[in-house]
Amino acid sequence: MLTAEKNDVLCRTGANTPMGRLMRRYWLPVCLGSDLVAGGAPKRVRLLGEDLVAYRSPDGSIGLIEEACPHRGVSLALARNEECGLRCLYHGWVMNGDGQVVETPAEPEGSRMKERVRFSSYPLRESGVFVFACMGPRELAPPPLDFEFADLPASHVLVMRSVEECNWAQCIEGVLDSAHSNYLHSDGIKPKGGLALTEEADLKLAQFARPSNDGAPRLEVEPQPYGFRYAALRRPLKDPDVNTYVRITLFVAPVYAIFPAPKGWASMQMFVPIDDDRTMFYYVLWKRDAPIDDETRERYLIQHGMKVGVDMDENFRKFGNRDNNWLQDRELMQSGRSFSGIPGINTEDFAVQESMGRIVDRTREHLGASDLAVIHFRRTMIDAAERLARDGANPVGLASPADYRKLASGEGMAPIGEDWRRLFPTELA
Repeated sequence: MLTAEKNDVLCRTGANTPMGRLMRRYWLPVCLGSDLVAGGAPKRVRLLGEDLVAYRSPDGSIGLIEEACPHRGVSLALARNEECGLRCLYHGWVMNGDGQVVETPAEPEGSRMKERVRFSSYPLRESGVFVFACMGPRELAPPPLDFEFADLPASHVLVMRSVEECNWAQCIEGVLDSAHSNYLHSDGIKPKGGLALTEEADLKLAQFARPSNDGAPRLEVEPQPYGFRYAALRRPLKDPDVNTYVRITLFVAPVYAIFPAPKGWASMQMFVPIDDDRTMFYYVLWKRDAPIDDETRERYLIQHGMKVGVDMDENFRKFGNRDNNWLQDRELMQSGRSFSGIPGINTEDFAVQESMGRIVDRTREHLGASDLAVIHFRRTMIDAAERLARDGANPVGLASPADYRKLASGEGMAPIGEDWRRLFPTELA
């Protein structure tokens, strides 16, 4: 368990908090590049508790500035998108992506008022299909963050996203908890010989196979410059006295997790704090050697319960929530067709994570051996935040930057007695 004070350090991401200062040292996803149309409407973004707008100028350049006009507080989501910046509708002030007011047309000729006004603006960069921002001091911005998918065309990449109505830490702890898949996801992840999708009339009850039914994996953690990786070691169905089934997941500070995907695919998840009470969840899948066809994209959206218009609204707010018990189907449970009554693997995660409350009270927990990676995550991030606050120490992942393009997870069989760290090299891509 954590003390209440340590829990606050982990969860609170406002500008004047230890974790907030830490988060602002990294590149974080803001939106997809396709969300920003050249000369089009600015897009509202709430990130780390700050209300911002992102936009793409008519010339194609991108900017991220605070939403409130520094003159009278009007929302710049309503602004005109012009070559020189965003022009507020109220009095015609123009703000650019460098945090400068470049025009104040309602002021007297010769006024130097615009030279004295500043507002929040943050550097942006595009990497693959994503737009990333660094919200800390510009002079301390780290090297570019490019994952493997950054080098692929958009046709090879699928992004699913949703707003989770709870704190970022309890969201990312889900992907660092291998044991829960044997229980919460037992409808969708079945003990079988391969790693493939079965034919199923109801796509939300489609099944993925895993070569083990071991519900009590042994976890081992290995620190890495980017954060850490951990192995979930299970008894396999075949030759359990000869082999160990190894499944490796990477935690990449501060909000990223990379985990195994079917052959030919890769996958990762991102858990970006909107504020202390909400998280923008991105699930990214990519095929290294071929585009993803429309039928496959549709199937994944349905399987994971993340289809706009069906599972959530156009702002990625889910229809299943605490008020309707996340649309849990008790009849489906009683019939034996479902363990959880909540179809969709990600939908199940959303339900249990949000059910903990906006910020879970970790002083009441009783952690066990299956929580080793979760414990290591908390120590990693709390220690990094406190060391940054105390002595300005370089955050984890930034002291010795990794080549993020080469980071990948893996799974397979290891002979009993062999060290998985030797059999599965650090960089698997």
